[in-house]
Amino acid sequence: MSIVAISETLGSQGTEIGRELGRALGWEFADREIIAKAAERFGEEMAELQHITEEKPTLWERFTDSKRHYLSYVEATIFEMAARDNAILVGHGAAVILREIPHVLRVRITAPERIRAERLRRQQGLASDEAALALVRDADHERASRIKFLYHVDLDDPLLYDLAVNTERLGLEEGVCLVRDALQSRIVQPTEAGRAGARDRSLAAQAKARLLVDPTTRTLRVSVTVANGHVTVGGTVDSDAQRDAALKIVGELPGVAAVTDEILVIRVPTYARA
Repeated sequence: MSIVAISETLGSQGTEIGRELGRALGWEFADREIIAKAAERFGEEMAELQHITEEKPTLWERFTDSKRHYLSYVEATIFEMAARDNAILVGHGAAVILREIPHVLRVRITAPERIRAERLRRQQGLASDEAALALVRDADHERASRIKFLYHVDLDDPLLYDLAVNTERLGLEEGVCLVRDALQSRIVQPTEAGRAGARDRSLAAQAKARLLVDPTTRTLRVSVTVANGHVTVGGTVDSDAQRDAALKIVGELPGVAAVTDEILVIRVPTYARA
């Protein structure tokens, strides 16, 4: 059992291939569901979370930490789904976010611009080929800019993926077969070490997201590392209360075996606060 992370271009039928593969294998499928789950779990608006992974970053985002919160919520959701195995995740940077997990099959699905534009024109009833082509180009640019901003990688870099599928001539069934065949490869067969690593990455992502969503700890600069379910929390805080709050939040996460406190309390003198 493995995980499939699909990066698609608009109109390439990547979502359709992923959904059909999920039906064929009986695996969990998520595309927009990733954003819906993250919004529900962390109490944020879906539009904000959709923007953080799909649209070109604004000038304001480049100079603030707002993206850090939203991105953490999306990443925590993706890692949590991946840690369960038997999952097909489409878009939202999943292929990049999960690239360090060995049993993730990373797939790029695309097609020439004109093919994708024609599909969109038919599906959405667009008035002209030019309008459809502009939509495709805008979407490609926005997604590429967003991932470049967040992860400093090029979505079109073939070295990011294990398999690239061009749907110009391949139909839905053939695309599903290609991905399904690739899942038989030795390189994406899970091991106990690989699964443990996925669980640890998920725990670290959950911890960071929970610390950011809680008003008591969201401004703290603490670090979280996980090894075999043992969580180490480090960094500096102003008070014992802040340290205790951070340790409590992390310790209550499902799957945490133990918590090591490496937080340094540096008390700010009263006159310095004034």
